[in-house]
Amino acid sequence: MNLVKHTLAAIALMCAGAAQAGSVVMPGGNLGDLNVFPAQFGDSSSQDVFTPFAATFHFSLSVLSDVYGSAAALDAIFGQTLSPTFLIGAAIDGVDLLALPSPSLASGMTFSLGNLAAGEHTLTIAGLALPGSTAFTGSVYAQAVTQVPEPASLAFALAGVAVVGGLRARRSTANA
Repeated sequence: MNLVKHTLAAIALMCAGAAQAGSVVMPGGNLGDLNVFPAQFGDSSSQDVFTPFAATFHFSLSVLSDVYGSAAALDAIFGQTLSPTFLIGAAIDGVDLLALPSPSLASGMTFSLGNLAAGEHTLTIAGLALPGSTAFTGSVYAQAVTQVPEPASLAFALAGVAVVGGLRARRSTANA
């Protein structure tokens, strides 16, 4: 019976991903280069006892970015009730994101991290799976950070343009 529930949970995760026009990445998998289009992740399991878990997903960023995401526990699949999954935290590269749980602890959480450098990173979703079949799904995306110049930098740039303009005007009058 647990094998049937586990299989149904995996099928539901795949269907949910297909409905979002993307595939669901399982723990240990690569979410690819994050951008404004959400990458889907998830997991399902069957256990006989309370089981803490930490599911890791790898991703990359091509530029300095802000990363946003959410994860939610599934409570039923195709009419089959699942045991609760308590999602208790998220981390990127080991940095706790202080994920905010939704009003119902078992249903989900949101998380974000600003100014994450370009390169390879690891997302970890932590939780507690109750006895029986459990599943969760989530998504993560990134938005490139636009660099805004400091006022002092802007002032120096304008001063440089004024000096070059003054030298050019002086040369013009000297040549005339």
